[in-house]
Amino acid sequence: PLLKLWEPFLANDKKAGLIDPDFVSSPSDHGGLYATEGDDAIPRLAENPPSPAQPYAPKNSFIPLCFFLAARSIHLSVIPALDLHESLLRWSSRAYHDAQARGDNGRTDPDFNRYLARVLAHEVTIFSPGLLSDSLRFSNAMSGLLLRITDDELARMPEHFIDDLCDCVTMMSHSKPEAMRGVDVANVFKVVVKLLSPSYAKLVRNYNLRAKLGDVLHDLYLPPKTNHRDAVPSSVYCDPTAGGQPYLLSDKLAQETLAPSLLLLYGEVEHTGYYEKMNHRAKISELLRFLWESSEHRSAFRKISQNKESFIKFSNGLMNETNHQIAEAMEKLVEIRRVQVQMGNPQEWASVPEEQRETISSRHEANEREVKSTLLGLNKTLEMLGWLNADPDIRRLFLLDEMVSRLVNMLFHVLMKLVGAKGLELKVDNPESYNFRPKDMLRDLCSIFANFSSAPEFCLECARSGYYDAELVAKAGRTCRKLNLLTPENLEAFESLAEKVDAASRDVEDFDELTKDAPDEFLDPLMCTFMKDPVFLPTSEKYMDRATITQHLLNDPKDPFNRKDLTIDMVQPAPQLKERMNLWLEEKRQASTKE
Repeated sequence: PLLKLWEPFLANDKKAGLIDPDFVSSPSDHGGLYATEGDDAIPRLAENPPSPAQPYAPKNSFIPLCFFLAARSIHLSVIPALDLHESLLRWSSRAYHDAQARGDNGRTDPDFNRYLARVLAHEVTIFSPGLLSDSLRFSNAMSGLLLRITDDELARMPEHFIDDLCDCVTMMSHSKPEAMRGVDVANVFKVVVKLLSPSYAKLVRNYNLRAKLGDVLHDLYLPPKTNHRDAVPSSVYCDPTAGGQPYLLSDKLAQETLAPSLLLLYGEVEHTGYYEKMNHRAKISELLRFLWESSEHRSAFRKISQNKESFIKFSNGLMNETNHQIAEAMEKLVEIRRVQVQMGNPQEWASVPEEQRETISSRHEANEREVKSTLLGLNKTLEMLGWLNADPDIRRLFLLDEMVSRLVNMLFHVLMKLVGAKGLELKVDNPESYNFRPKDMLRDLCSIFANFSSAPEFCLECARSGYYDAELVAKAGRTCRKLNLLTPENLEAFESLAEKVDAASRDVEDFDELTKDAPDEFLDPLMCTFMKDPVFLPTSEKYMDRATITQHLLNDPKDPFNRKDLTIDMVQPAPQLKERMNLWLEEKRQASTKE
């Protein structure tokens, strides 16, 4: 009813312009629905938003009353109902698979049919055409309001306004995409791009909410690769004012900010949860690939090199994700292969007690689902690392002191799992069904090595890395040559890596010999290595190498010595210590030359 009450104002821009956002800051008008204190307090976008400069005095009090009551009613009814529907679908699917794992018919299982009955009964209400279209149109109207108000007014908006519109449009795109046909959701796209942009990154503080904004872009506005009947209609993601071009390409703010925004988001979703971050990053990588291949966004990618801090967060997330994915995938594939062999032997499988067979089958199905998702993400991650580093400016960012050691260790970790752990010989039935393509993975990985092989700092870090293994590199090179995986240029570059690392190893040995008796104050207290760029930690009054503390803070924003809150912008240069270190090194070099 509240959505219908608001409907007459929806198509009238003049009346919609009478929505006064300060309604949510006026307790006497909202009657406690948008309280800022007490047990019923509603979190705002900003942590401590500024109070309105003037008392609430709207030109029309009825229109904002209708609008914000409708917004609250959606939060308390439509969104929980859509969430329950997705939960019921998960529960019914789980009941079906559990029945199948027991050897029963999933379709006749009582638990499955009980959940199915609840799903169908629930859909009668939530999927009524009027409710779906009204909710979508209201989400677009809410987005329009968030676009036109001032930054101070935006800061005072309840956080659930953003959360609800994200949930509404994404859940509908999953469950009833055909209901979105012809409904204008252009404002939703614009407000998502705005809130993800670097200018508003600190306003939307909730990492889970920022991740949802990225999901909206992927689920609604990324053009599908195929015209599947369940795909979101083109009327949703195409801009009618730009000749039907996708909003991702036609919108000016998206062209300027979306590429760096998504790189920052890729790093931020590290904090959203163990499994959630993999799903978010898979979607972000697909969006980034689409933007990378579009000329409209190429200048924005070039600007990425100007924002060192954001890129470091992105690359840290990329490397964390890759290390996790390769380790988990190889572990699961070994287990899958073991069970496949066991099940393939009828006599052996029949000798296993029935209860134990059910347990093994259930775990096997879970492993299959997990490895399929993990390998899909790993393939996308390696591909993204490859095409990003085709750009020389972006490649230089990976060679920063704060990043290059992580990059080298990650690449060799993957190579060791793929080649050293007999990844190419790991035989599982129907490998493609698990997205397991070891030859493609090795090709992408060795291409990345080839791109970096000419960089002296990369070769020097390879020489320092405990993961480096010359025989492993040689084996990978032989495999690439045998299977014709690389272009002649990339193969030559990759095979030259061993010789360059060998030369760099002599430089590392010389420097280690020179600094072996360095004073303790010149050594990083965590890594026990000679510091290259010493910095001062004001929270513990300790000195560390900038690269070491940067890497630590990316994953744990605490001082490693006393667990006090610490951010990289609080860290201070230590020029006096650096000068003493330089003088000491010069004296050592002169003494070494005389000898």
